[in-house]
Amino acid sequence: MNNLLAALKTSRSDPKKISILLELGKFHLYKPGEARVDLDSSRMYLRQAEKLSGSLRLVTRQHEAETLLLVADLEGGDTATGQSRFADLISNCQQAGDKEGEAIARFRLGIWLRNFAPDSTTVLTNFRQVASIYQSLDKPVEEINTLKEIAITHLYEGQILLAEAELLNVLHRFKAIHYPNLHYTYDLLSTIGRLKGDLNEALRYGLLCIESMNRTHDTASAAAFYGDLAQIYEVAGNHPKAIEWYGKSLAAWRQEGLPNFALYNAAGILAKDLIAQQKPEEALRFFQNLVKEIPTNTIIQKGCVAQNLAHCYAALKNDRLAERYYKEALYWYEKNKLDFEGSLQIRQDLGSFYVKQKRYKEAGFYLKKALTILPEKKALSTLRDIHFMLFKVDSAQGNYLSAINHFDLYKTFNDSLFNESRSKQLTQLQFQYDIRAKEQNIVLLTKQSELQQSALERAETTRNAMLMGAVLLVVLLGVSYNRYRLKQRSNQLLEVKQLEINQKNESLQQVLTEKEWMLKEIHHRVKNNLQIITSLLNAQADYLHDATALAAIRESQNRVQAMALIHQKLYQSEQLSTVDMAEYINEVVNYLLESFNCQLSIRTVLNVAPLQIDVNLATPLGLIINEAFTNALKYAFPQPLYSAENPGVVHINLMVDDAQNCQLLIQDNGVGLPAGFDPNKTSTLGLTMIQGLSRQIGGKLHIERGSGVGIRLDFSPTKKIE
Repeated sequence: MNNLLAALKTSRSDPKKISILLELGKFHLYKPGEARVDLDSSRMYLRQAEKLSGSLRLVTRQHEAETLLLVADLEGGDTATGQSRFADLISNCQQAGDKEGEAIARFRLGIWLRNFAPDSTTVLTNFRQVASIYQSLDKPVEEINTLKEIAITHLYEGQILLAEAELLNVLHRFKAIHYPNLHYTYDLLSTIGRLKGDLNEALRYGLLCIESMNRTHDTASAAAFYGDLAQIYEVAGNHPKAIEWYGKSLAAWRQEGLPNFALYNAAGILAKDLIAQQKPEEALRFFQNLVKEIPTNTIIQKGCVAQNLAHCYAALKNDRLAERYYKEALYWYEKNKLDFEGSLQIRQDLGSFYVKQKRYKEAGFYLKKALTILPEKKALSTLRDIHFMLFKVDSAQGNYLSAINHFDLYKTFNDSLFNESRSKQLTQLQFQYDIRAKEQNIVLLTKQSELQQSALERAETTRNAMLMGAVLLVVLLGVSYNRYRLKQRSNQLLEVKQLEINQKNESLQQVLTEKEWMLKEIHHRVKNNLQIITSLLNAQADYLHDATALAAIRESQNRVQAMALIHQKLYQSEQLSTVDMAEYINEVVNYLLESFNCQLSIRTVLNVAPLQIDVNLATPLGLIINEAFTNALKYAFPQPLYSAENPGVVHINLMVDDAQNCQLLIQDNGVGLPAGFDPNKTSTLGLTMIQGLSRQIGGKLHIERGSGVGIRLDFSPTKKIE
């Protein structure tokens, strides 16, 4: 806009001045929101363009200015007469023989109707007439762009396959005329791939979109493109890459300084990442500061802000405020009457919130709403997540047949998204994109090096020419030529060697990538097999009525889960041989608390050093923690001595001293060991496992009496386990 204003002051060409005025009018007209000051600024520029084009008898430009003025009136709320006035304008264009003006008017009417009218029939009719007019005028770019808007309309309707076919035709035709700005079409095809669940196709088009944008330097929609690519990485399970691109998206939106739904959405996802890092207060401050910096000005923006504030308060355990903001977000989205992907998400969020609250009836209501309202517009990953939460809801309410059905659908959608070949293709696509980026950097550096080398050679030649006589110069030139030939041969030999080294490096890199992928797949399958064991134990429990047997089954499930978490951490991490103990212990503790349903009566305090421990050592450590914490949950805090008003406390510490020795301490403040109980002579399975596993890892076990029971284990994190 600043460049346009500067050009307006210096413009002496009236036709060029009209184009600048029209662009300034469109800028203020299509800013997010319906602020009166923006609409007034838009009308001021458009009226100047209308008057100037009328004086120059530029009929098409005059009709374009009149079209945009009508859109400004519609944006301002004058919808009662707006469409009839559009019909009059189109009729005037036809009477004047201004086909291009008619095409512009119909195109702008179609864009407005698509956002506000419930029926797309009129929208599609206008766009098809526009395409026909541009075809008759031999304006292929405008014609193909109109065909792209038809595809977008079908995409908004949820007709994904039809929209995909139309966009592929658009892409083919753009390539045929060598149209450079293909990134807008690539982005739409990428979105369709994600909605279909074809993540390979989504990522391929997403990366092509970024490459095309960088090649043409057309970064007007960079923020939106970055956000769409980030969403693909998130669905594909590559969270670090997703956060990287969401960060780029937010930075681009903030640079514009204008309120936008995608701005708040990207900020909300980054806030969720802070929550995942156990920083909910920081997440709330970050999001609130952004809203203060760039306040909202539309209903859907208010809905997005409320939705993300709800996430923050839910993480802060302020359930009352969280529920209020979730309901507020739902209110704004329903009031807006737009059924885009972001607004459909709110019912899923409400369902997830109530599942965590164990309010299964309310959770089921919103999740079923999320599943039944326009499912054709939802991404495959979204449907997968909704079915998984409904599986939890029905399981908790005893609706086992329905739960099994939802779980089957969850597995079907998940398997459609992720399988061996697709996972490998995703890795290959990312690898190819990184290689192309590095090759471009190498080419740029090579050119710079060649320029520098050329400059040095010229300087050297000039200096020698000034210092040496003609005879000496001839001799030196002969020597220099001879040395040049020798150097050229040496360089050729070096290039051959370098080519061989590069080929070997590429081969080794491919082998390494495939090995890492196979290791992750192995850990994934081991984790799935352990979950099958857990499911079998759970099924066996349904046929048991003896309390002792049921307790044994549950303890076995907990042990299997402790081992399954190890393998889950490995295939989700970039490190395939070590486990992050802080995250692992936190998940084991939360799982056991939920398993024994004692989240309210028992409080845990974790103080775990940031340790990466070898998987062979992490597995017995996880079983020791499982057994010790299970004993505390079972015996340390009998009711009614301990309750939500007077909860018991279990401290779990894992520290490292200066000599790199570790100490694991699990201490409760419960009733303690019974009188006369000797831990060294007990034959219970739990303590027997703790003692045996402690010896296996070469650790020293101490069971301490006092206020409660303390189990201390001293061990070396570098101990090799056979």
